[in-house]
Amino acid sequence: MRASILYLSIEIWRRDIEMKVITLGEVLLRLSTAEDVRLKSTKEFRVCYGGAEANVGISLAHFGHNVSVASVLPQDNPLNDAVSSRLRMNGINTDLVATEYGRLGTYFLEQGNDVRASRVTYDRLYSSISVLNELCWNLDEIFKGVDLLHISGILPALSKKWQSWTVEVVRKAKEYGCCVSFDMNYRSKLWSYEEAYPCFQQILPYVDILSAGRLDAIHFLKVASEDENVSLEEIYKRIQAKYPNIKVLYSTKRNVISTNHNELQGFFAGEDGAFVESKLYDINPIIDRVGGGDAFAAGILNGVLKGWNSQQIVDFGTASSVLKHTVFGDWNPFNEDEVFEFMNQKSGQIFR
Repeated sequence: MRASILYLSIEIWRRDIEMKVITLGEVLLRLSTAEDVRLKSTKEFRVCYGGAEANVGISLAHFGHNVSVASVLPQDNPLNDAVSSRLRMNGINTDLVATEYGRLGTYFLEQGNDVRASRVTYDRLYSSISVLNELCWNLDEIFKGVDLLHISGILPALSKKWQSWTVEVVRKAKEYGCCVSFDMNYRSKLWSYEEAYPCFQQILPYVDILSAGRLDAIHFLKVASEDENVSLEEIYKRIQAKYPNIKVLYSTKRNVISTNHNELQGFFAGEDGAFVESKLYDINPIIDRVGGGDAFAAGILNGVLKGWNSQQIVDFGTASSVLKHTVFGDWNPFNEDEVFEFMNQKSGQIFR
């Protein structure tokens, strides 16, 4: 696939297409409390690894694509081996995982319960990828033959250097005919709006596939105002008019009934001009919400890469996200057949 052949509308679901994908971003150690214990009171943590871009990459590998995760891990650190081995166990090529001075970024998740929300505390200062002095990869080599690059707005938030490097990375990817997928994923705990806005404006002209919701459209894309009553379909039309390079847009809407009980629906606008939505899912109870957005993104990208029609893409992406809510950890462990099986099953059905 190349950017000029970004989206093909077909009437059948094709599962035998393998695309070459690179995701670039930080991989973090996650330490989670039990749902009935506050962070300040816990005596033990559940351990897993995750990161917005790697989460997407792992899902795409489970869906049958050739995925390489580009990241930077600490040298001479056993956690390096732990992360790399888990990536490989999930079908990821780790040739683009570099090792440099620094530490592995960490975040603490205080699991919420019922009316008490979950809380994230970051501890990622001086992580190996954030203190990098120069890029570890030859950008004139790594994008040769690559169909898709996926990054998120967390990547340029890592440092001032990454703000300029991210623009260089997407520009070089486009130079080699690679499709660029960007999840805006703004995190106010990592950088300010005043830093993020000009950086995003430099990235957006190179983006083909964009994950953006209503607030992104208001604050970063500037196509609507907060007091304007306008549909998401109209917002997406305005985005594509302002940024004609963006061929695909997607997002979810979440109704939070409680920490353990959410309703979720997906939305998608493709190059064929159709704006479609998934059915509304009722998720109760939620085991782990973290990574649900990344699972949705991966499901959407899988459908785009395989040329499904718009309705099939949003249905599959939303189902992928819903399934992720049923398991612990950042990464979505379900393959394509399992997502299809879930989409077709009756509630509570046992498969024997």
